[in-house]
Amino acid sequence: MAAVGQLISGVAHELNNPLTAILGYSQLLSASGQMGPQGLEYSDKLYKQAQRTHRIVQNLLSFSRQHKPERVPVQLNQALEDTLALRDYDLRMSNIRVHLDLAEDLPMTAADPHQLQQVFLNLVNNAVDAILEHSTDGDLWVRTGECEDGLFVEFTDSGPGVKDASRVFDPFYTTKPVGKGTGLGLSICYGIVTEHGGTIRVKNVPPCGASFTIELPLQAAIAEKESGIRRQADAGKEGRILLVDHDQSVLEAVTAILRSRYHVVRTACDANEAQTLLKEQDFDVLVADLQAPGDGDGIKLHQWLEANRPLLAQHMVLTRASAPASVTREDGVPNGCPVLQKPFKAADLLALVDGMLAQADPTALKR
Repeated sequence: MAAVGQLISGVAHELNNPLTAILGYSQLLSASGQMGPQGLEYSDKLYKQAQRTHRIVQNLLSFSRQHKPERVPVQLNQALEDTLALRDYDLRMSNIRVHLDLAEDLPMTAADPHQLQQVFLNLVNNAVDAILEHSTDGDLWVRTGECEDGLFVEFTDSGPGVKDASRVFDPFYTTKPVGKGTGLGLSICYGIVTEHGGTIRVKNVPPCGASFTIELPLQAAIAEKESGIRRQADAGKEGRILLVDHDQSVLEAVTAILRSRYHVVRTACDANEAQTLLKEQDFDVLVADLQAPGDGDGIKLHQWLEANRPLLAQHMVLTRASAPASVTREDGVPNGCPVLQKPFKAADLLALVDGMLAQADPTALKR
């Protein structure tokens, strides 16, 4: 398992750098104001499919215990609609009619949005397979609402129902033909929902088929914290940013994101080049790759800053393409230094940079 984890971590590193660029450019396109309705639709679909690829990487990392699930405010209805949008074409081509009954003004829940979408996708895929095994068309009902312990989402299909409700969440249990299913989908769903402090159960509801119900707890405090971060990002000011990354596509995409906020950006491909620029120019914030090859990693650059520009060392953001070796903070990462997992959202990077700029003393950072 350790060897598998090492292999997956390497694959994640190689995929997350180009995904950072793809997601960055798709967000820039959507925000450019230069695209028509169809272009915006395509850009949004490009972003969602890149996110879907990122989710696959995250799921592999979770399988190898290389990724700690995040907890951010999630709007359950939006997560559902985004998931169904990914399958919209396939559902229509399979003659599956989707009936939505989504409660209005649902409060936020604290969750990993990518893992929730994985659960939703698995349940939708299972429903489609069940329906099409016995018919050329069918119906899928999706309902959300509030319950005693939080929020619920319910998937009900018009298929034949489950044969053994007590075993459907067991690993490797499947009633699908050989080569069609692994029997892991629902067990993964069970693990994800349980890890979120929720429950998932199934029952047959004649004359319809199977009905899966997920219940998730509420955590409003995280939503308040997130809204504070967004307000801080909106209140940012222009700054001088040094961006360090060995991947040229990341340098170009992240530079464009930062310049969209009117920041002045200089780039370097390793720590040596960064040190040369730091000796020649003044910067307000430094964004550096944590795991650049050779002597170019962000930790060594942070050590150089502490020795030569100690105040600027407090205004450094580290990025990381591969996952940490454990769910705890990695050894060697400076205390208080934020680490962004690639591919990150443009808004998350800008929020960190703007927060540091709001605290920066321009005259002090020169020292």
